[in-house]
Amino acid sequence: MISPNGPTGRLMMAMTALLALWTAATPARAAGTVALKGTVVSNCGVQVDDLDANLNMTGGSTNLQVATVGEKCNSNRGYTVTISSANAGALVNRDGARAAYTASYGGLSNQSLANPIVLTRTKAERNWTYAPFTVTLPANAQRVAGTYFDTITITVAAR
Repeated sequence: MISPNGPTGRLMMAMTALLALWTAATPARAAGTVALKGTVVSNCGVQVDDLDANLNMTGGSTNLQVATVGEKCNSNRGYTVTISSANAGALVNRDGARAAYTASYGGLSNQSLANPIVLTRTKAERNWTYAPFTVTLPANAQRVAGTYFDTITITVAAR
C-alpha cells in the first residue's frame, strides 16, 4: 500500500488534485451545425426574329434567310433545340396544295421538317448565341395559285 505521506503518495495526491482542477476548469461543450444550400433553376430561352421573308413559290428559293434565332440555356448537362412544322415541312394553301421545303439552322443542313428535328447541345450556353434560319424551296412553275403558309416552332429545353 502507498503511504500518503511518502513521496509516491504525495505525487499521486498532487496529480489527483491537478486532474480535479483541470476537469472543473474545463466547461462542458455542445455543438450544433448549420447546413447551407442554394438552388439555381434552369433558365433556357429562345428568341426568334422573323424577317417576314417571302419565298419565291414558282422560281424557288435557295437558303433564303427567314429568321435569326437566338438560344441559351444554363443547364450543365446541355440542352435540346426542337424544330417542328405545323404542316410537316410544307407550305400549304387554303385548298390543301402543298410545297415541301427544307430548313437549315445551327448544325441542321437542308433537312425536311416532315417530322420534328431535335438538335442536342452538350454544354450550357449562358449567353445568347444567334444563327440564321434558312429555307430552301425547289422551283416549280406548275404550282397552284394561292397564298401558302406554314408555322415553324423552335423550342429550347434543358437536358
